[in-house]
Amino acid sequence: MNKKKYLLFSFLMLITFSCGNDDMGGETDEDIISVEEGRRMQVAELYDSQITILQQKHIDLLEIFVDESENFASAPSAASLALVQQTWKNAFLHWKSAEIYNLGAIQSSFIHTRIHQWPVNTRIIEANISGAQSIDNKYISSTGANVKGYGAIEYLLFHDTDAAVLLEFTTSENKERRLQYVVSLVENLKEQSDVLRVFWTDTETTFKENLETGVNGSQNRVVNALIAALESIKRRKIEEALNTESLAVEQLEAFRSAQSKEAIAANLSAIYNTYLGDFENNNNFGLSEYAIEVLNRQDLDKAIREAFRRAFDDLEAIDGSLESALISNVDLIESLRVSIQEIIAIFKTDFSSAANIVVTFNDNDGD
Repeated sequence: MNKKKYLLFSFLMLITFSCGNDDMGGETDEDIISVEEGRRMQVAELYDSQITILQQKHIDLLEIFVDESENFASAPSAASLALVQQTWKNAFLHWKSAEIYNLGAIQSSFIHTRIHQWPVNTRIIEANISGAQSIDNKYISSTGANVKGYGAIEYLLFHDTDAAVLLEFTTSENKERRLQYVVSLVENLKEQSDVLRVFWTDTETTFKENLETGVNGSQNRVVNALIAALESIKRRKIEEALNTESLAVEQLEAFRSAQSKEAIAANLSAIYNTYLGDFENNNNFGLSEYAIEVLNRQDLDKAIREAFRRAFDDLEAIDGSLESALISNVDLIESLRVSIQEIIAIFKTDFSSAANIVVTFNDNDGD
């Protein structure tokens, strides 16, 4: 073979090999742009159509909560107690939808713990009420996370029968300080939530533009936040109660108000809606669209949807509160735990592998 023929043969072999690599699934420039555009759409629509709206709605509910707590403090009665209890439930369950977005700089600020951390230290709460220091928003800000926020308010409003709780607010030795403690807790809760909303506003550009692959990418952080929220449901909100032999009910997140099942439902719905991109009854570009339109993984999308459906079915099968089911029908709670674990497994393995997500949550992480 002469030199010209050899060069021509080598050139043709190089073209053939290159084309073969493309046919075998190598990324093209168009694929890379598609991935980046998919990430951009998913992250931007999550921020615009879900995170900011949830933050504002939370503020709106807390403004009502502040008013009702002040009304209760000025005229404590069975009727005003019922109203302030209901406003707590409304705001708390809304927060359970917003709390899953604890990621990046928000997570590093620990502001979520100042809004809700459980269990609360009831001994210190009672000591604060019995003390001599003036009780106001500034004082509450100086206290630890385990004596303020939604958990502390729940304790004061729900820790006994309504009649007994009302007596504490109307006839006990420290009734005025007890009332002021509730009002100050709610005011501080509103203040912390205002700070969180501003925090999200300040990080909008960074959140939307951080489209890189790896632990610092916004989509990567979102998926890890969903995994962490699912792990929290399974481990802290279900397994700790299942694995406790005595006083198991007290291991549930909101056992005093009997809202533990509703809290899990709010968490799970927010996680699923984030996957679907379904916010405020609008079908936006979510992780589901990303799986189908960018990754071409209709099979993966179907598996995730079916896993969520099983979990929702298990949750619906629990008739009444989670607190009562823990006593009378624990098998239903175990079934829910298994369903949640199935969702976690899909996100940690199949979805993360397909979407190049670096899973940073591990079994030793906390809530």
